[in-house]
Amino acid sequence: MKTRLAGLARGCGRLLLGAEWEPVLGRAALVSLLSGASFATFWSYVGVWAIESLHATAGETGLIFLLSAVLTPPAAWVGGHLSDRWGRRRILVASTGLQSALILCLGLVGRHVPWGVALVVLAGVVWAPGRSAINALVADVMPPERRDQAYASLRTANNLGVVVGPPLAAGLLLAGGWTAFLVGIAVLGALTCRLAVVLLPAHHGGGGERGAGLGPTLKAVGADRPFLLLLLATLVGFMVYMSFETVLPVVAVSSFGLAPATWGLLYAVNPVLVLALQIRLTRWTSGWHPGVVLSVGVLLMGPPFLILLATTHLAAVLAVIVVFAFGEMLWVPTMQATIARLAPPAMHGVYMGGYTSSQLLAWMIAPLSGLRLHEAFGDRAIWIFFAVLAAVSVAASTVAVRGARRPAPPAEPATVSASPAARSAR
Repeated sequence: MKTRLAGLARGCGRLLLGAEWEPVLGRAALVSLLSGASFATFWSYVGVWAIESLHATAGETGLIFLLSAVLTPPAAWVGGHLSDRWGRRRILVASTGLQSALILCLGLVGRHVPWGVALVVLAGVVWAPGRSAINALVADVMPPERRDQAYASLRTANNLGVVVGPPLAAGLLLAGGWTAFLVGIAVLGALTCRLAVVLLPAHHGGGGERGAGLGPTLKAVGADRPFLLLLLATLVGFMVYMSFETVLPVVAVSSFGLAPATWGLLYAVNPVLVLALQIRLTRWTSGWHPGVVLSVGVLLMGPPFLILLATTHLAAVLAVIVVFAFGEMLWVPTMQATIARLAPPAMHGVYMGGYTSSQLLAWMIAPLSGLRLHEAFGDRAIWIFFAVLAAVSVAASTVAVRGARRPAPPAEPATVSASPAARSAR
């Protein structure tokens, strides 16, 4: 069975890249694809489920997303730390398995809103550690010079899963209503767990070292100024990214006069470009300095919104979407690879957990700040705000990259214990 699944992973690599992936990376990408499909299937419809099946109010449904946004960032960081100590695969399997069990339990809550809200929030919280673990796996198994392309590969697979998710959810609903929806997602999660167990390595993080306890870990992270600057750059950069996901759709429909269906077609341009060009664009820019790629990437994400100060014509909105897609394709995998390069081998989980936490925190802050600005000051303030955030990200990442000119040595004794182990997953 393992041989057949490995062949499937290589086939996915050929389909997306026109080439074979690194064996472990290809397996991780297959797991990421299924995990992304499961996540997108559930979260694209969970609000509708809460209102139609749970009979929650709009305020109670909003509380689900608020609590999830507040609790998932620390869960992602803790999950990364635990994966350094217990292994990537173990954390990924536990994360995915618990999420599937919680989703399955939603079929038993009936109309008990507090239970339904609590289970959905917990499902989001337990999902976050698995995301950190699989990101850390890439840092474990790939040499530094190939990590940007490896993260681009993983991102392509995850995006394919996200594209597949909503249609899969619709199919499950047509087949058997909300019961089929919940059972189908739980089965998909169980399949992801099974593949992770069969395909992914069971050992610990890079360098064959087990991560240290919480105290030494916090001390090491707090002393790493370039890493903290990169976390700031990641946070504000993802606020720009999330503005496209959450703020632009609202403004496009409410202020620009676009029909929701029109926006849906425009939005579809983004994942199509990512699936078609992410790997190739990363390969084409592989000779660029990471600081240059980070700067160019985020500047293609933020400042193009300023076009909307001059015109909100459909062609202008489409131009912003296309330029933004190229920016995110440059910025996201390069930021992941840069943070992984800074991490001591036994702390890949902690560092990639910090990256994931910043991403999830931005998911909460961006719509809150952007839509509040829109309400108070109008459209123009939003685009200026996100252009300024892009400049902040450039400044922080530039200083961080310049200050991080150090070898990638084994972890310091103060941050890592001496007990040997091996490497892990996500």
